[in-house]
Amino acid sequence: MKTFFDSLSISKKLAVVFVLLLFMMGVGGFVGLYNANQLAKATESLYTNSFKRIETLNAVENEFLSARQAKFLHTIISDDASRSFLKSSIEEHRSKIDRLLDDYKAMGIAEGKEIIYEELTHNMGSYWVIHARVETLSVAGRREEALSLIRLEGNKTFTDTLNSIRKLIEEEKFMAYASYRASDFFAILIISVTLALTVIAIVLVGALWLALTRSIVRPILAIEESAKKIGHGNLKERVPVMTEDEIGNLAIEFNRMADGIENYYATLEKKVSERTDEIAHTNDELLKKKQELELANMELAEANKMKSQFLANVSHELRTPLNSIIGFSELLQEKAFGDLNERQHQYVDYVHSSGQHLLQLINNILDLSKIEAGRMELVQEDFPIMEVLGEALGIVRPMAHKKDVKINSKSVPASPKLRADKAKFKQIMLNLLSNAIKFNSDGGVVTVGWEISVEPFGMKMTRYLTFMISDTGIGIKDEDREKLFKEFGQLDSSATREYGGTGLGLALTKRLVELHNGGIWFESAEGKGTTFYVKLPQGTDEIDMPDVSKARDVPSWAGGPAHCDKHPLVLVAGESSDINHLLEIYLSGGRYDFITAADGAELLQMAKTHSQGGDTALFAIITGVAIPKMDGWEVLKGLKADPTTSGVPVIVISSTDNKDLGYALGAAEYMEKPVNRDALLNALDRIRATKP
Repeated sequence: MKTFFDSLSISKKLAVVFVLLLFMMGVGGFVGLYNANQLAKATESLYTNSFKRIETLNAVENEFLSARQAKFLHTIISDDASRSFLKSSIEEHRSKIDRLLDDYKAMGIAEGKEIIYEELTHNMGSYWVIHARVETLSVAGRREEALSLIRLEGNKTFTDTLNSIRKLIEEEKFMAYASYRASDFFAILIISVTLALTVIAIVLVGALWLALTRSIVRPILAIEESAKKIGHGNLKERVPVMTEDEIGNLAIEFNRMADGIENYYATLEKKVSERTDEIAHTNDELLKKKQELELANMELAEANKMKSQFLANVSHELRTPLNSIIGFSELLQEKAFGDLNERQHQYVDYVHSSGQHLLQLINNILDLSKIEAGRMELVQEDFPIMEVLGEALGIVRPMAHKKDVKINSKSVPASPKLRADKAKFKQIMLNLLSNAIKFNSDGGVVTVGWEISVEPFGMKMTRYLTFMISDTGIGIKDEDREKLFKEFGQLDSSATREYGGTGLGLALTKRLVELHNGGIWFESAEGKGTTFYVKLPQGTDEIDMPDVSKARDVPSWAGGPAHCDKHPLVLVAGESSDINHLLEIYLSGGRYDFITAADGAELLQMAKTHSQGGDTALFAIITGVAIPKMDGWEVLKGLKADPTTSGVPVIVISSTDNKDLGYALGAAEYMEKPVNRDALLNALDRIRATKP
């Protein structure tokens, strides 16, 4: 049932509560102030009308007693000086008594106390009369009469006067007690009124709280509960309208909103149903597309696998004939079969140069393929940079000599060390030096330098080596800058026709630098030349730099094998007859004897036969991987499994990079094609140096 209070707005309800509270505060304040004022008056009366009068009468009593004592002494003492002092003291006491009585009278004598006051003044006057008679007798020398007068009439008037003073004091004390009782009454009244007002305030606040709870809090809680039910999915829930104030209006609007949500949900449910059908259809289409993409991905993965297999096969098929082309052309260049005329020598140089170029192209393609597949592994080692730079410069100097290009390199007595993959670092330097010479003009200059810097990396300082390779060639056009480091990215067609190249060198160089956590960039001006920068973390904490100006210790086998009366016997099994023939020529220099096996099975048999000891004991075995009947890996396993051949060192020559597998199966040396004579003989010499 709605009340009048429920029909009021919230602001009016709060106003009613506020007014009632103010009224209670006003009543309580008025009553408290009134009672406090009455209590103050009673207290003031108690102090002013009672305590001060009592205090004054007590002073009169004290002065009167002192005057009586002085008078008695004045009478019995005969010393004039003392008598004079006592007389002055008596007069002073009398003067104080008169002044105090005047003060008491000025304070106002209470009603009914005038008779006692008159009695006091009468007795006091009689006493001072007797005092004068005693003084007269004392001055006349009639001391005994004076003492007699004091003892008889003087004592009576003294006692009457003292009794009047004390009677008046008792009356004043009674009046003070009456004033105290009045103030106590007002104190009790204040406490009672305060308690009563407090109880009334508590009851009123409780009533107001109940009224506000009923008209404000309960409707809000009802809205909250309905909102929770709607939030949990009960869209039929509605809020009961309990009041006609703002909360009631809120409940009405809430119910309208709930109606709208219910209608919207019904519409949305219908749309969802329609969209679900569309999504199901779309899912079917997507599933078909997914299956098509998966099939395409499988085909792409298979194509990528086939590409990798094709590259491996092409590498093998090309490296094997290249090994013969490069090997035999080197033998012809070295006049191993006799002198050549000028044109023959020129043609042989063409063949050897083309073979080397094709080998470099194959190596670049395979290296890029390995990097893309994440199979390129770095063999980190510490080495002096001047050693590798010297090797790279030695390789490119003939190319520079042909174009009359001068190479300036930084020369220092001591070289810093770098921790990196030595072969890959050498490849980076060779690629950049080759380009610097190839794109330089005849009679140009190539400058090679490096510097060390210390830079912050994370929370520590790191040392970097930055290499600079500059040329005075054609430079790089602005439009060619973005494609310079891309695979097969070249300069314009005219430059390509003039200088050649496949566009793989710089792309591979950039990948190799990034594998070392380094960076590469360039600065160039068209027609003025280019400078390439390669920045690599030094990677070593070594501060002392080795003195490369001093000759290094060279093993006794570096320039050839140690003197031996009997030539070591080497068993050879290449992948083809021309490879076998080439290896036989490499070994025919008089330092090693050799025998040849046609296939893997024959190699195993011959190895077992020549490993029995004696003068024809086998020294080493050189085998390819793709040899007939049994591949090189099976042959290597068979050799190491047989106790009679397990101790014979095996050199594996392959067209693929499978060093880890070769060494794991027990190979003493692993060499990638093409292999030249010096490299092969050095490998044999290393094995020979390790034997007793």
